[in-house]
Amino acid sequence: MSFFAGLFLGVALAVVVLGFLAIQAYGRGYEEAAAGRRMWRAELAARRLAARPALATRHAARAAS
Repeated sequence: MSFFAGLFLGVALAVVVLGFLAIQAYGRGYEEAAAGRRMWRAELAARRLAARPALATRHAARAAS
């Protein structure tokens, strides 16, 4: 009987440990994705800011013609 009790306890411990590892991996992946989105948004804002003078010039040229 002790073999089956040890097997059951070993499986239960493995399930708990793997659950914690899965939660930690999910959290790490979420943080990496959030950091990537922040960098992407910052780059997008910088590109839009850099494009504003060119767009203003283009709109002024169209309005003048």
